[in-house]
Amino acid sequence: MVSGSPKNHRHVERCPFRDRPPEQPVPLPHSLTGVILLRPMTEDDLSTLDAWLRLPHVARWWLSAATAEAEITKYRRRIAETRPATTMLMATEDHTSIGWCQWYRWAEYPADAAAMEAQGNEVGIDYAIGDLTCIGRGRGTGLVAALVREVRRYRPTTGLLVAPDATSVASRRVLEKNSFDLVAVRPVATEPSDNPMAIYRLPGLREPRAEPR
Repeated sequence: MVSGSPKNHRHVERCPFRDRPPEQPVPLPHSLTGVILLRPMTEDDLSTLDAWLRLPHVARWWLSAATAEAEITKYRRRIAETRPATTMLMATEDHTSIGWCQWYRWAEYPADAAAMEAQGNEVGIDYAIGDLTCIGRGRGTGLVAALVREVRRYRPTTGLLVAPDATSVASRRVLEKNSFDLVAVRPVATEPSDNPMAIYRLPGLREPRAEPR
């Protein structure tokens, strides 16, 4: 299972006025994460990612307009940055890496944000299960759930907006299982192909109301 829209071109255009939140993330109890845990991607993970990118079930979606070498170069640059526009994470189960994911503010990529009709500070996500033994076993659903929780540690009231390829049934299924709503099926101008994309949105959490004094 992979996200259908990894936005391979996002490193080309970035907003020069970035305002990543300085606040500390909300602590996340271990018991809430379930079997899928997320950790920061490191240089040591890149050889595993290179192998995964070359597998047919991953390459179909992630290498439609790029090469494995180009993707690894991009990931290496991102993980070396102190405050990257795109946060790279590894997904693990029982201390074994099974996939990866990333999240970013659409506002960091203005052309993409406009093409997606992103609202306010909405966040985008991409995700993939690389380990072949984990395909079709619910790991994708768990990965997306863990990624949503991770985003909400930093931006609890911000919504998420994601657009897998409309033909990526597995990717669409895991979004729907995580309460994402389908809002449109259409081509997206900044995508490398004219294939329709299935655009899904998950609203942010509501701010708690202040108790009357």
